[in-house]
Amino acid sequence: MPLNVSRFKKLPELVKVMSLLTSLSLLVYLGTIKFRPPGMSVIWFTIGCSIVFDICTIAVLLKEYDVSVMAIRMLPYAAIECVGSILALIFYVISMAISISSEEVTDDFGFMVVAVICFISALIHVSNLVVNIRRWNNGSHHLNPSGVYEYSNYGSEA
Repeated sequence: MPLNVSRFKKLPELVKVMSLLTSLSLLVYLGTIKFRPPGMSVIWFTIGCSIVFDICTIAVLLKEYDVSVMAIRMLPYAAIECVGSILALIFYVISMAISISSEEVTDDFGFMVVAVICFISALIHVSNLVVNIRRWNNGSHHLNPSGVYEYSNYGSEA
């Protein structure tokens, strides 16, 4: 099965590439800051997990496993994406709060830039969450088409 790179030119899949790029830019920019206040390990953990999750989902999308293979215990791929986006969103908001409080303590403007990049990453994950919730809802309606499992009542006259 060849890799489908043309898929990443459209918006739903382009979000994953944008998320990976913002995580990498956050990694590079956070590495240039000299002072490391407490709580930076949460930001590093967020960046690392986000990069790993983004690379894995990009690999799944490249090989088109999202449409051909059911993922974990009959959960659709969109459900796994929703869980990943919710976790990334929570951790990016926490990282943004840590960056803002670190900027107030150290008076280093670099933490404000990190907070802005965390906010952009959180917005990217919100859009990814919305797209995948819509995909999950659209896919779940096809599991039980209307009229297939409708049986008449035993006491009713049909």
